[in-house]
Amino acid sequence: MGSLAPSKPINLVGYIGLGLAGGPLCTCILKGGFRTVVRDADPKRQREFVEANKEFLVAEAEDGPEAFKDVDVLITMVPNGDIVRDILLGRKGVAPFLKPGTIIVDTSSSNPFTTRKLGDDLKAYQLRLIDSPVTQVRMHDINDGEATFMLGGSVEDIQMAEPVLATMSRWRFHMGPLGSGHVMKTFNNYITAAGIAALNDSFIVGRKMGLDPAMMTDVLNVGTGRNYGTAHSIRAEGLTRTYSSGYGLALLVKDLGINLDLCEKMGIDTTLSQLMHGTFKEALQLHGVEKSADYTECVKLWEEKSGIQLPTYTNLQECDEPRD
Repeated sequence: MGSLAPSKPINLVGYIGLGLAGGPLCTCILKGGFRTVVRDADPKRQREFVEANKEFLVAEAEDGPEAFKDVDVLITMVPNGDIVRDILLGRKGVAPFLKPGTIIVDTSSSNPFTTRKLGDDLKAYQLRLIDSPVTQVRMHDINDGEATFMLGGSVEDIQMAEPVLATMSRWRFHMGPLGSGHVMKTFNNYITAAGIAALNDSFIVGRKMGLDPAMMTDVLNVGTGRNYGTAHSIRAEGLTRTYSSGYGLALLVKDLGINLDLCEKMGIDTTLSQLMHGTFKEALQLHGVEKSADYTECVKLWEEKSGIQLPTYTNLQECDEPRD
C-alpha cells in the first residue's frame, strides 16, 4: 500500500518490547525523528537501549500504567497475544490510562481470534487496535527499516499510524479488517517451516547419497526450490552452526500452533499443519536444545533422528541474487 496522509500529527510514540525484533524496530522509529518513550520487561535492557540511543528523542517510561498516557501511537512487540492483552488490560494494564483515540499497533505474532476480541474490549476505552506482524526478505532486514508489515484494521486507523509504520518498513500490505495481519503472519511462518522441513529432509538424504549440503543450496537458489531456508537462514545460520537468525524456535512452534488452530477452526484438513507443528515442537524438546534456541537449530532434530552429522561450514553467506 502507498503512503497515506495522517489525519492528525503524531507527537509522541510509546514502544513496549525491546528484544531481538523490538529493539531494532524501535531504533528505526527513533531515526525517523519521532519522540518515543520505551518500556521492556527487563529493566536493564530498557536502560541500555535508551543509553545506546541517547542521540535520539527517547526516554524510559516511568513505572506504573499511566506512563503512556500522552502517546498518540503505542506499539507492542512481545512474544504472544496473551502478553499483549496483559500489558493493555491486565492488573497493571495501560489501556485505561491512554487518551481516547490512541492507536495501538501490535507487531507481535498473535492469534487472530484473540486479536479481534482484544480490539472489541479496547473499544470501551475508545482505543483503536491494528495488528501489524512482521516478516522480512533477508535476515536482519528489520535493522535497516526494511521490514514487511501485514496489516489488519480500519483504513482510518492505519492511515493514522502510517508515518510511524513507514519508518520501520519497506513494504506494508493492508490485508483486511482487524486480525487479518495475524492470519497472514501464520501463513507466512507455516509456509516457511514447511520449506525448511523439506530442505532438512533433503540434506539428510542427499548426504547419504554423497551430495554436499552447501552445494545443494547453491543449486536450489538458482532453481524453483529456492526459499528462505535455502537462501538465508538454514544456509547461513544452520549449516554454519552460528544459530543467530534472530527468531526463536519456541516462537516458531507457537506460530505453528496458531496456524493449526486457525485451520481447525476453519474446518480445513490439517494433516500438514499437524505434522509441521509436531515436528518443530519435537525439535524444541530435543535434549540439549534450550528454550531460547534459535529456530535454525531445528536441523539438530534431523541429525539426531537419522544418525547423520551434517558438515559445519565457515563463511557461508546468505544468497541474495541468482548466480550466473
